[in-house]
Amino acid sequence: MRDRYTMTFPDYTVGVEAYEKIREVCPRYGKTVVVIGGRRGVEAAQEKIIAATEGVGLEFTGFLHAGGETSYENITKLSRDQAVMEADMVFAVGGGKAIDTAKVVASELRKPYFTFPTVAGSCAAISGIATIYTPEGRFQEYARRRVPPVHSFLCSRIMAQAPVCFLLRGISDTIAKYYEAQISSRGKTLCHTDAMGLAVSRLCADPVYAYGVQAVQDNKRGLVSNAFEEVMLSVVVSSGMVSNFAAPEFNGHIAHTLYEELSALPRSEQSETHGGLAAYGTLLLLLADGQREEFERLHAFCQQIGLPVSRKAIGATEEEIHRVFQATEEHQDVKILPYKITQDMLRGAAEELEDYKKGARK
Repeated sequence: MRDRYTMTFPDYTVGVEAYEKIREVCPRYGKTVVVIGGRRGVEAAQEKIIAATEGVGLEFTGFLHAGGETSYENITKLSRDQAVMEADMVFAVGGGKAIDTAKVVASELRKPYFTFPTVAGSCAAISGIATIYTPEGRFQEYARRRVPPVHSFLCSRIMAQAPVCFLLRGISDTIAKYYEAQISSRGKTLCHTDAMGLAVSRLCADPVYAYGVQAVQDNKRGLVSNAFEEVMLSVVVSSGMVSNFAAPEFNGHIAHTLYEELSALPRSEQSETHGGLAAYGTLLLLLADGQREEFERLHAFCQQIGLPVSRKAIGATEEEIHRVFQATEEHQDVKILPYKITQDMLRGAAEELEDYKKGARK
């Protein structure tokens, strides 16, 4: 039993005019703002952000590029920028990497930060965890024990107009989180916060299965719909809350470990998004865990929305995939499962997946 702990909840506003809430929320945290974001994200949101802050006494010290990768090198560089040092608060704008970069900068400097996701591709806008990469883009570590944002402004209009590949990434990542959480917690006695995270993880799957096909269709047309917003909230909010509540060992293992190893392969560039890699890893996880019914459910869903269900579709050779399985077996996160998953189990699951794909075409 822990002597004391504190849970901090991020507030959030959802809707096509979510940025209007800035004038009510942000002025109480100071007068100067620095915006850190990706180039495309800032382009999509800058005009709306500026319009929403007019007449409320907020001044911008600068609009800074996050630097591409969430690396400690970029974080250090931004932390020393005059515009950041002069700002009372940080606006983190864009996709997951841009938001994570700004998140760590703000946390290191103990400045309040607010998130403005422009794609429904990850839970970065709600989660206090940041994924750190090397300058070359290889996964390095998770920066944990970060505080979540004060408030997240979820403009569904901007996110619905983003390329659909980001939503596909978010969907597969979010479903992976549900299955990983359920398997890794199996047979364990959970404390209150872990139990809360596991309970919320159900919302990482049910709405996605219910609304996912329609949400993808609407996103392709740039339409804000109930289906799109329900899936967007699962990807950004529900998944983010699981990350904030549940201990790290319940937040990701086989599917995410496979993603980390697959994303380092040169051929992984042939896959549209990291989401494709996460979906492939989740299918293998379900087969290795013996969840045939859930595997078939996810396989059919992936085919409906256009996520890869084969080794060829993720752009990896047989030799490369075997190296990935070996590295996955050795990964520390794998050891928290109810049993040891070996590279032989993963190879068997991969063969079963390929055979199932062939059978499904007959």
